[in-house]
Amino acid sequence: MDSLSPSILDRVRDCTLLHHGGEADVYGVVADGNEYVLKWYGSENRFDESVIETLSHLNIPGLYRIRESGVRENTAYLLYDFVQGLSSAEVPQIPVAVALLLLRELGRTLEALAGKDVHHGDLNPANVVLCPSKFGLHAVLIDCGIVGPGALAYAAPERFQGKPASVKSDLFSIGLMLFRWVAGHDLLEADNYDGYAAQVASIDNIDVTGILYEMGCFSAQELSSLDPLWKSLLRFNPEDRPEDFDELDELLEIALSTLGVGEVTAQTSLQHFSEKLFDEKTGQKFPASAQDGEKTALPYRKCDVQPQKKIRKFAILGVFGLILILIALWLAFGTKSPDIDATGNLLLEKSRNLESVDSQEDILRGAP
Repeated sequence: MDSLSPSILDRVRDCTLLHHGGEADVYGVVADGNEYVLKWYGSENRFDESVIETLSHLNIPGLYRIRESGVRENTAYLLYDFVQGLSSAEVPQIPVAVALLLLRELGRTLEALAGKDVHHGDLNPANVVLCPSKFGLHAVLIDCGIVGPGALAYAAPERFQGKPASVKSDLFSIGLMLFRWVAGHDLLEADNYDGYAAQVASIDNIDVTGILYEMGCFSAQELSSLDPLWKSLLRFNPEDRPEDFDELDELLEIALSTLGVGEVTAQTSLQHFSEKLFDEKTGQKFPASAQDGEKTALPYRKCDVQPQKKIRKFAILGVFGLILILIALWLAFGTKSPDIDATGNLLLEKSRNLESVDSQEDILRGAP
């Protein structure tokens, strides 16, 4: 945020609590008629400042817009545009074809981010918002730049080893998120950090296709289309995963082909799922605005912005006053051409007067 610009936080008029979490409390706020999400971090949590600084200058389709970030009252905060939609974590289950299409869209967003040397680091269903659109549905990515492994149920093995986010770690998280979308539950479940670390360390030994088969709700064609994805994405060694998001897109295209879903059929499936999803989700599960939640007080004290407004007001009045004076002077004297001789005589007279004054001062200084 520009230190010379007043903070949006000081212009907030309405505040609702959207989510109370261990990492941060999330609020919906309204300022100057615009809706934002305020992420108010816990005392021990923070974000990668370099990532947030880069994101604040980006406008990538499918990515949230960051408007402000910083530290207030010794607490880190992030402010971004409210995304009107439904968290994919709220969706019980997504049809395979729809999940593959949404993942292709996310892949393009992540590819654009990687081109700026930015990696998400916390890909999980809660950080993907499904939004209605003229094409039926589109996915928007939020909450980049976390410090730490992020949601443990979706973290890559190397993230448990303290390594930074990368294309490879994001690809692993995508595989776990895809499983959650189509199955309706997490592939990895544990009670604590060590439990998740142990499970992810043995990911190569998990028969993902077998688990889906035992659920009894997937066709053979669906299982066949998904199987290469598990074998590519959910690998312990990063080198065994796809090279980049372009390769992921090729795998997803092959999966859709194996599923027997053409472009027209895929878009129709997306449209039908969107209609069903947003017909059923109402109230707090699908907030129509940032104000649809539990009304609450702001987690900070606002600074008085009135002095700044007064300064701007007087500055503007001063400029207009100066303009009026200049116009008046121009009207009074601007059309008259000064006489050159008269001007010269006036200057000569002034010069003589100054010399006379100087001589008198010299005489006085020499007097006893």
